[in-house]
Amino acid sequence: MGIKRYIIVTLIYMLAIGLYVYSFNGESFTLELFGLSLTLPVAFWMVVPVLLLAIASIGHLVFYNFKDFLYKRALKKDIEQFQEAAKSRILGEDVTTTYKTDGFKFAGKVLQSMRFDTTLPASFIEEDVANACAVAISVANGNYEDLKKYKLSKTNPLVIQNSINRLKIEPRFALEVLKNCKELNSELCLKAYDALLDFASFNEIKRYDFPQDKRTFRRMMERYLDADDSFDMDIKSIEDMLEQFNADRADYLELAREIKIKLSPDALIALFEKLYNSKGNVAADAYLYVLYDLQMIDKIRELLLNSDPEDFVKFKTIMFLRDHGKSIDIDKFLRL
Repeated sequence: MGIKRYIIVTLIYMLAIGLYVYSFNGESFTLELFGLSLTLPVAFWMVVPVLLLAIASIGHLVFYNFKDFLYKRALKKDIEQFQEAAKSRILGEDVTTTYKTDGFKFAGKVLQSMRFDTTLPASFIEEDVANACAVAISVANGNYEDLKKYKLSKTNPLVIQNSINRLKIEPRFALEVLKNCKELNSELCLKAYDALLDFASFNEIKRYDFPQDKRTFRRMMERYLDADDSFDMDIKSIEDMLEQFNADRADYLELAREIKIKLSPDALIALFEKLYNSKGNVAADAYLYVLYDLQMIDKIRELLLNSDPEDFVKFKTIMFLRDHGKSIDIDKFLRL
């Protein structure tokens, strides 16, 4: 029963009691208390206890109705906050939402420890949560989504994956990523650098202080050797990169096989003679390969003659076969 209806019924009840008593006793009664006297009809005095009880009961109803109102308001707010927290958790954000009702306090703690699995089927009634779920799944599947409206942190794994997805469809986004890179070894920065290798000039690439490894060197050499690519590197930079990733004999030999189509014979000999003089036996196979490719046989004989018996066995074999009229594919032989 509503408080308003309760008050109306109570007033009618008190009026009925008063009229009933007054109908058979219209006299008055004087109450004396602490030297004061109050004379009122007996009917009124009969209604006074009912009035006091009604006031007390109305106060009780008001108190518990107000308490229930506060609980329902807190519950409504907790429901809204939980939906927002669930949406944030689905999108990979850490949630620290505080709740007022016991049920949601427990649910909130459980939610903090949960992780949304994009590989499992999910269905939500709430549109916002369902949309967040669809976005998370889309990003996990390699698509790029606009996440600005969700106001996610930059360190959020979903944001990082979304940026990586964007690099696949928009390689030049790498310039924006690298501009804000503070940790060069982070996954996003490394992916951005990989994307940069596919379109930027060598001078642009050199602006970023990433460590040069063999994979990076190979990618740049592919572009350098591609006749349809305007990518250009100076010889000194090639030497520096070989030094940075500590190239071995196989790396130098592979470089000799590839770069011979790009450099003139004089430049080719100058490069590998310099490498041989500075690196010794590590670059010796590459130098001998260049000399053989340019048919500088006397120079090869001189180097082999001054070498130890166990050194350059394959090249000594090649020269032996050549001297005995046997043709050999040097590239295939050296790969054995």
